[in-house]
This record gives sequence, C-alpha cells and structure tokens, in this order.
Amino acid sequence: MVDQQHRPQPAEAAEQTWAVPGPDGKSVRKAIVSLAVPMAVAEVASLLALVGVVALMGRMGDEALYVRALYLPVGTLFGAVYFFFGFSNQVAAAISRGRGRPEDVVPIGLSFVRIWAVGAVALIAVAVVTAPLLADIFQVAPESRADFVSFVRWMAVAELTQVSFVLCASSLRGFGHPTSGAAVSLLSAAIQFGGVALLGLRLGMGPASVPIAIVASSIAGSALGLWLLRRADLWRAGQPRPWRRDSLTYLRQVGLPVAASQIILFIGVFGMLWVLGPFGPHVVSGFSAATSLQFLIIMPGIVLGSAIGIVLNQQRGAGKISWLRSTLRRGLEITIAVYVVLGVVMWFGSDVLGRVMTDSPAIAAETSLYLHTVALTYVLMGLTLTGLTVMEQIGAGLLAVVLNFVYFAAIVLLGKLAVDAFGEPVAFYRTVGLCNLAGITVLLTAIYAVRRASQGRPIGGRAAEAPG
Repeated sequence: MVDQQHRPQPAEAAEQTWAVPGPDGKSVRKAIVSLAVPMAVAEVASLLALVGVVALMGRMGDEALYVRALYLPVGTLFGAVYFFFGFSNQVAAAISRGRGRPEDVVPIGLSFVRIWAVGAVALIAVAVVTAPLLADIFQVAPESRADFVSFVRWMAVAELTQVSFVLCASSLRGFGHPTSGAAVSLLSAAIQFGGVALLGLRLGMGPASVPIAIVASSIAGSALGLWLLRRADLWRAGQPRPWRRDSLTYLRQVGLPVAASQIILFIGVFGMLWVLGPFGPHVVSGFSAATSLQFLIIMPGIVLGSAIGIVLNQQRGAGKISWLRSTLRRGLEITIAVYVVLGVVMWFGSDVLGRVMTDSPAIAAETSLYLHTVALTYVLMGLTLTGLTVMEQIGAGLLAVVLNFVYFAAIVLLGKLAVDAFGEPVAFYRTVGLCNLAGITVLLTAIYAVRRASQGRPIGGRAAEAPG
C-alpha cells in the first residue's frame, strides 16, 4: 500500500489522468507507437553495438570471437541485473505518471541506486572468484583459458557500471519521455562501439578494449541521463530524496520475476552451448553469432511489450483498469504486423547476415543455417515475447517465469535428444523453431492475465492494483 503522505489528494484528481491514453483504439495505438519507436531505436542501437562488438572481435582473430562466444551466457546473467532494476524503475515511473506524482520518480530511482551499490560489490566478488570455475564448466580450450578468465573478471566490473544509466533511461521512458530515454541509450551504445573499434582494432588492445569502452559509455550515459531528468522537471533542486520502501515492493513484484527469467535465459543459453559443444568451435561460434543477431529480432517484441506495459501501468495508476483489455489487443495487432515483416526479411537474408558477422566461411555458414531454419517462426516468437513482457510488468511475473522455464527446458532436452538421434546441429535448430511455434500458449496466458487485471481480480497470486 502507499504511505499516506504519498496518496494523491482530492484536489489532485484531475492531474492523475491527464497523460493517460483513453480506451479508444486510435489513442492507444498512438501512445504505444510513440513509446515504442524511440525505445526501438535505442534498443536497435544498443543491440547493433553488441553485434558490432562481436563483429569487431571476429576481426581480431578466431580466438577473440571464441572467448566472446563463451562469455555470452555470463553476459546474459549480468543482463538480469539491468532488467531487475530497469523494469522495476520503469513500472514505478509509469505508475507515478498515472497518479500525477512526478516528484516520486527520483526518490524511487535513488532508492534503487542504494540497493544496487550494495549488490554490485558482492556480484563483482563472485565473478572474480568463479571465473576459473566457469572456464572449467565451459570446457574452454587450454590456449584460451587465461584470456577467458581475465575477460570475465574485467567485464564483471565494467558491466555493473551500466546500471546507473539504465535507471536514468528507464525513469524517462516510464514517465513518458521515451525520446530522452532513447538519447541516453544511443549515446552509450555509440561510445561503446566506437571505443572497441578505436582501442581494440586501431590501437591493438584486442578484447581488453571491451570493458574499457563499457565503462566510458556508462559514465557518458549517466551524465546525459541526469541532465535530461533535470530538464524534464523530474529532478528538482532541493527536492527531498527520502528512502522509498515501495522500491522493495517493485523489485519483488516486477524485478525478481524479470531477473529470474533472465537467469533462466542464462541457463538456457548455457544448455544450448552444451548441446552444440561436441560439434566444435565453428558451430559454437556460428550459433553465438546467430544468437547475437537474434537479439535484434527479440528486441521489437520486448520493446512493444514494454510500451504496452507502460500504457497499462499508467492506466492502472489512474485507476482505469477497465481499459486494459483493449490496450493489449491494440498492442498485439502492432506486434503481428512487425514480426511478419521481420521473419520474412531474416529468412531471405540469412546468407548475407552470416557473412556480415564474420569473415570465417565455416562460422558464417553455421550462422546462416540457424537463421534460415528458424526465421519464419519468429512471428509467433514475437507475440510470445510481447506477452511475457506484459505479464512481467503487471504483476503476473510468476507466470512468465514458469513459461520461460518450460520453453528453455524443452529446447535443451528435446534438442539434445534430436542431436543424439540425427547427429547434426540442424536437428537442434529445428527443435528451436518448433518450440517457438509452441509459444502460442504464452500469448493465450498473457491475454488471460490482462483480462483478470481488467476485472480487478488477482493475477499471479496478487491483486491487480498497482504496487507502491
């Protein structure tokens, strides 16, 4: 429940709903698109920077790309930290807007910073100590072991600095300033890619350039984010910045399920690499490169789910829960249109994309094979991702976690059986495609969760009211 001093007073009632999209289709579509487009631009830039870094490392030699491929599951784990804080903060900012309380945005964000500062020290220590163990688990080739251990340790320090600009960007997005939030992410992505290109290739630092570029991008993004928060009048001079207990509620109801899904993704990617490991470094590197490209395909579904979630939470904050079902329907219509185009483009362009990722013919061929096998199933995968993201943001995170677990468990277990039966990696890729098609069950579950929320009924074991 909200503390009494944070409840909107009757005189503020008119302000609570001034920025909340109405129930009509045109208003909702416009709100979702106006949020999703800047967010998509920022995410594309961030993911292009990720893919670009992989491509740059591919030009540093096969060993550098091999180390980066093995680091992918670890990077996914750190990604859970960003989602843990970022989505919690975004939901809090969206609900603050629905309630007409911009003064709540910065205190909640700073409360997340305090929690992160404690957790970051522990996470870095764990990464430093366990890096050699990870090398053993991933069966890193002896000649690459020292480079892998060093890379994991330095990346742990660098990765965790990104939480600061993630919080700035999510505050801006959630409150309805997606262009400003996108600017923060764009600057960070540009500096990260440019830093690796300059330090790693031009100056010959190799993989060691990646953590340095990440730290530089985090500092620049945080500085811009703080300035934009002040310009948007969300951070005011002399504004009280007390500890907000409801930050823990947001982390529990939103952040934990989202982070749990990312940890499942970490385990799932590790399991996929384990299944493909016997086929050698070329298959592992090709699959890793394809997975990096697939992040670009995953992005629109998550962005649209996030934009829909922001609108839903603004409506929840304003008490307009009867609008939720029509909002979800309009958002899913947009998702279908986007993914029909993306699936066809990826299917036809698989060969070209494989050659873009690396100049190694064997690795490029494997990347192309994976994309060509699964591309047309992206239509249902996009709807699945949108549904999962919506559930994570409206209090049905437990359902999302369970469905994510079932999805990856099916891929790894059925994929292992298929590989053992047919003895070739394409059998695993086909298994991934079939599991993507089964994602229709996730979409139906998301529709059910939003329907319950629109009736004020419990979802995922919780009441459908906004947290905080």
